[in-house]
Amino acid sequence: MGKNRKLMALLATAVMGLCFYSSAAWAQGHSPEQTAKDFAKAYFMLDASMEEYLSEEARMDENGIDLVELYLDAKAFDAQDRGYKTSYLQMHPILLKTHVVTMDDESATIALDVLALRSINPLFRMVGYVFGLLEEHQFKGTVPLVKQDGEWKIGPGALDMPI
Repeated sequence: MGKNRKLMALLATAVMGLCFYSSAAWAQGHSPEQTAKDFAKAYFMLDASMEEYLSEEARMDENGIDLVELYLDAKAFDAQDRGYKTSYLQMHPILLKTHVVTMDDESATIALDVLALRSINPLFRMVGYVFGLLEEHQFKGTVPLVKQDGEWKIGPGALDMPI
């Protein structure tokens, strides 16, 4: 009888903790800071999924050209010009800090501080770490965000960040 009570109390505590965690994770997932982090990860990894974080104004220019496709094509050309595959230019963010610079109901500006490594095979990364061959790259910049259809989206000018 005592064991069942302890088990029920433990189970109730676990369910309540899961509810609190999921509600906090849901609220964090819709914040401008989380949107900026998710965009930065896709941006530095040269992932086309960055498009889903961009607002309409940031995605297309005045002539109807897809800026994400143009950006990724430019990176592919840059890599080919240097004699590499596009994957060589991918950077893996290992530390991503955000700070809200300004924020109101419809817009926000988030400051990003990113510490990244070249996205290479994890085994090579471990060997490079052991022998001190890895080079860390630090990027700082700001990202404008706008509220579009009730969700935070990256505003125009974000694709001008350094990489």
